[in-house]
Amino acid sequence: MPAMTGPRLLVTISILIAAMCAAISVATGDPLEVIRWTARTSLVLFALAYVARPATQLWPRPWTKRLLRERKWIGDGFAVSHLAHLIAILAIAQRDWGAFLRAQPATNLIAALMFVLLFAMAITSIDLVRKAMPRRAWQLLHKTGMHLAMVIFATTYLPRIAAGPIWILPALVVLGAGGVRFFAWRAQRSARRPLTASLYEVRHPS
Repeated sequence: MPAMTGPRLLVTISILIAAMCAAISVATGDPLEVIRWTARTSLVLFALAYVARPATQLWPRPWTKRLLRERKWIGDGFAVSHLAHLIAILAIAQRDWGAFLRAQPATNLIAALMFVLLFAMAITSIDLVRKAMPRRAWQLLHKTGMHLAMVIFATTYLPRIAAGPIWILPALVVLGAGGVRFFAWRAQRSARRPLTASLYEVRHPS
């Protein structure tokens, strides 16, 4: 059986998300339920892509290295999940565009920016497009989109912990992803300090 990796992994994720959305639509007929569930799948896929590199730095194990190898495809899976999320939002918005646009304009603007960045990240993850872009521009796009998504997930789920235990699990996913990146950053910074001190001593011998 072929390994579920690379494009096969993305196809599998896409099929599962499409099947989930179809099942929810048939069972409930409510786009709001699709929005809720695709928000959850988006969070899981985002968190896996978000921690892939720092987790490998902290725990260089086969499973973290595989996660890092598949990060591109998991990130594209996040884009697929959020595309389904967007379609469900538009299905509700089209009932009354005026009311939709007037409700929470700041939130709508940030969400629109996130969708633009996310789909730009997905397009620029294609090797030919990535190689055609300046490296700094590519890194800026992906870092901006990645951290904006983290902020949106954090502001969505963390304040809701007080609303009920159902929100604890997604909040823990957000906190866990943020924690992994923080500890990897701190470990990397600590590793640089002895090197910086050594270089200073070489350049400024007593």
